[in-house]
Amino acid sequence: MGGNMTAIQTADNASPVVVIPDEGTLKVIYMNVHTVIDAATTFDIMKNGTDTTVDATLADATVDETGVALTLSGTVELNAGDALNIQSNGEQTASTTADVSYIIRR
Repeated sequence: MGGNMTAIQTADNASPVVVIPDEGTLKVIYMNVHTVIDAATTFDIMKNGTDTTVDATLADATVDETGVALTLSGTVELNAGDALNIQSNGEQTASTTADVSYIIRR
């Protein structure tokens, strides 16, 4: 579970950090937004406080209160104890929060 991310419309706003208990590959990030998304929004995937250069994209026109998988632009490998979070690039204009979950597989 990644927790609740506030103000996804704000550039450089970060989600809560989660610590990964087992090594594996980030397979998907799920997000439940609390308003309609009015523009495709990208998030930098951060590992141990550093941008992995892999982006996660939330599609334009995502309906509020609907869980959706973000599109990942690449692969992120994680080790036990790594800190993981996402950081908004701020394309969304409406003010909203979102619940974030990460799926990691060995």
